[in-house]
Parts: sequence; C-alpha cells; structure tokens
Amino acid sequence: MHPDDPFVLSLAGRTLGDPLDRVRRYCGLPYSGGAPETWAYRYFDLVDSDPNGVISVDVLAAGALHAGLSRDDLDRFWDNRSTLDDWLSALPLDVALADASAGIVDHLATLGLLADGAFGLSISLTSKVLHRKRPLLIPLIDREIIDWYRPVTGERRAATAWEPLIRSLQHDLAVNADVLGKIATQLDVELGHRLSDVRIVDIAIWMGGQR
Repeated sequence: MHPDDPFVLSLAGRTLGDPLDRVRRYCGLPYSGGAPETWAYRYFDLVDSDPNGVISVDVLAAGALHAGLSRDDLDRFWDNRSTLDDWLSALPLDVALADASAGIVDHLATLGLLADGAFGLSISLTSKVLHRKRPLLIPLIDREIIDWYRPVTGERRAATAWEPLIRSLQHDLAVNADVLGKIATQLDVELGHRLSDVRIVDIAIWMGGQR
C-alpha cells in the first residue's frame, strides 16, 4: 500500500488497497506511479448534465468510457429517450445507493432486463448514460466490476449481473461509508469536485485492471 494512501475498501469480500491513489490517477492528479495522466474523468464526470432527462450529450459523454459507441446505439437512445426519462422520474436526486429503500433498489434492478430487452441496448452503456442523471444512486457496470463481484453474484453476463450487483454494492457502500466519505472529501479538496461513493468504487476497481 502506498504510504500516502492509507485507505482500504472491502468489496465483495475482498480487500482493495490504494483506492485514493487509483482515483487520483484517473482524475489527472499526481499519484504514486508518476506524472498526471488523462483518462475519461474530464470528458465524463465534468460534463454538465440535466438530471431530468437523457439528452444527446449524456450518450456522447458515455462514449468516453464505452468503446465502440455505434450508430445503432445512438438511434436506440433517441427512440427510447421518453421511456428512459419516465424510468428516471421514479428515482430521487438526493438519495445515495447505500441509503436507498427497498422500493428504490427494486426499481433500479429493473434496468438490466429493460435495457437488454425493450431497448436493445447493453446495460453497460445504459448504466454509463444514466449514472450522469443520478450519480449518487446508479452504478456503472463494466467487465472489471462484473469480474470483481462474480464470486458474490455468480454472474458473467452484464444483463443478469445487474440486479445482484446493485444489491451487493448497496451493502458494500454502507459498510465502507466512512472510508469512502474520507476519500470523497480529500478528492473534493484536490479536484474542486465531489465524486459520489458509487463512482469512487467504480473507478478504483476499474483502474486496478489498467497498466
């Protein structure tokens, strides 16, 4: 563990060390491995978003995280934007996943099959678009997250992993609330921008797979 990053997270029954250092690297801050780098932070997290509806910039910003954004993806988001807005309207703006009620979590859980079925979109891309609408509440799902949580969820496919991942993440966010709060506060000082606990966990796991 790097001496300047004493924080440790317990996620899916495993220990993840150096989360602050990993997030610093992703966000273009000096970190233990060298000079500041550029990842997707400036092109995704810092792009303004209207919480009340999915607009074109949300899909384009998600493209900074999601390789291979296709014309079909653009078309499907456009065609389904009203349905996505309706789905979002049931979710509060000021509730974090760790504190969400059973009803909110049940609603979040419907997104996996909704995206995969009715929308014909990957839940991976859909979660990246909708995270910008509810950054406290909606996690991002990608291959690194699926693999990290597979010992708990037992799932390999994103669409079927989504629901157990939501529930496992809720538990882990609550267990790690103190450490995540300290990381978020430190990053707020360094960046002038507060990342949600959901986003910190996503970045910390994802950066673990980057050389």
